[in-house]
Amino acid sequence: MGGDYGAFKTVRKIGQTILQDIKPKFIVYVSAHWQSKADNLIEVSVPKSFGKSGLENPLIYDFYGFPQYMYQEQFHSECDISVANDIVNTINHSNTGLKAKLSERGIDHGVWVPLKIAFPNDDLVKNQIPLIQVSLTRNDYDFDSNFKLGELLAEYRSKGGVIIASGMTVHNLGDMRNPGPKPYNEEFTKLLNDILLTKQQNKLGKFKAILQDAKQKELLLKAHPSLEHFLPIIVALGAAEQNGDDVEKIKQLYNNSVESLGWGIYQFGDLL
Repeated sequence: MGGDYGAFKTVRKIGQTILQDIKPKFIVYVSAHWQSKADNLIEVSVPKSFGKSGLENPLIYDFYGFPQYMYQEQFHSECDISVANDIVNTINHSNTGLKAKLSERGIDHGVWVPLKIAFPNDDLVKNQIPLIQVSLTRNDYDFDSNFKLGELLAEYRSKGGVIIASGMTVHNLGDMRNPGPKPYNEEFTKLLNDILLTKQQNKLGKFKAILQDAKQKELLLKAHPSLEHFLPIIVALGAAEQNGDDVEKIKQLYNNSVESLGWGIYQFGDLL
């Protein structure tokens, strides 16, 4: 599945910060690898038959053609059904046009692989920190709905939670067949950072404008032939903007461009 040692070290450090400094009551996680089954629908994961088999989040090994040992990897975490239900109710009682439901499901590798790095010793279970995965919407080009999702999830930070949105700054797996530097990688990362890291109003509008500019849209689709790995940044932006000046406190913790993959890690707002 590829990897980057600098990203590995940064994610490990983030895990330590979460455990030692933030000490959250729960984690809400949005992954590139789960889009809902309908436009304007948000799904919230709970373990299958959770009433009978307990609260542990089963793992989904949603990657193919890799060595067998990778399908034996383990990561342990538990869901909090009350938080999951609360997220569904918050979305359904909002005036955003979004609808939500619980879905019996495990957590995909966009969740458990990074968290296995961040928390390598079953730290979430040991510290009684539940993990709840929330989907993206189905439509790759619906930046508005995913931004609204972030706005709604923002209140869970004030309730003691941490919100993690997991994608990649550049994600073009098809181009991995063609070794060598990809100019679009650094070009798109610059475009992304010019919006995220600059103090300006209406950052969502700047991202939506990319879709209307022929050259910028071409660059976006080179970096992301499908947009599911880009959308988590829109969710995170919505959560930050809802928390006032957090949108002006976006920090790049790490970034590296490796051929057709971009490993960008950002912090939205203050830690405490």
